[in-house]
Amino acid sequence: MNKIQLFIKYLKNNRIVEYDSIIKNALEKEYEVISLRDYVEDNYDKNKKLFILRHDVDHFSDGTRMMFEVEKKYGVKSSFYFRNSTFEPKLMQEIEWYGSEASLHFEPIADFVKANSIKNKEELYGFANWQQRCLNVLKANLDRYRNLLDIPCVTIASHGEYENILVKTPNNYLTEDTKTYEYLDIKLEAYNKEMIDKVTCYISDVPIEENNGYKYGITPFEAIQKEEKFIMFLTHPNHWHYSLWKQFKKLVKVIIKNNIVKNEVFKRV
Repeated sequence: MNKIQLFIKYLKNNRIVEYDSIIKNALEKEYEVISLRDYVEDNYDKNKKLFILRHDVDHFSDGTRMMFEVEKKYGVKSSFYFRNSTFEPKLMQEIEWYGSEASLHFEPIADFVKANSIKNKEELYGFANWQQRCLNVLKANLDRYRNLLDIPCVTIASHGEYENILVKTPNNYLTEDTKTYEYLDIKLEAYNKEMIDKVTCYISDVPIEENNGYKYGITPFEAIQKEEKFIMFLTHPNHWHYSLWKQFKKLVKVIIKNNIVKNEVFKRV
């Protein structure tokens, strides 16, 4: 995609039309489009190809509701994961009432590192009971979501921050031992190894100036056309629609910077 094409795309600010086409295409190819909760609760046709929709709501964006409206249009389900900083009670309840999943995008390790001005992995691991302390915070956050909104939070998803890179420890380190599931009262964390090993094609979105909008060398359209048996599609709604200010910044960026091309391979964090 050249600079002119990118400029026009950001000027139109309607990538959500592309999302509509992805869902329509998946259904036409007879994929079952479901949430992670549907998956872990075996609420799907095991004779069909799977297309799991996961949305990490990292920032407030109208794109979150717009993606939800597309899914309602086609009658498909997905999982939306909200950080404490992007907590949207009304929308989350609407998502749950519809039959999709609204749950927690968690980051207790990153928050612990920030709060204690930790500089590296050795400092983190030197804190007494740091892991249990972070796990307790995660449990408290889940209980808050459940009590305030009356939602089950059956699955959760780890968020990644700079602090996690700093200490070389992702937030889902807390749930690597699935024995923690009982304490947290969950059935699945989104990077669960057993599930990820079954995924035949993992796709994540990025801003369109990076690899034309998708990580890992494949688009959803290409994966669907190849009839991959188990597609996991991770999106970030803020990449699909922009406020006027963010749209302006993107247009300026397109003018002064070159497109970014990265050859990345998915690795479970």
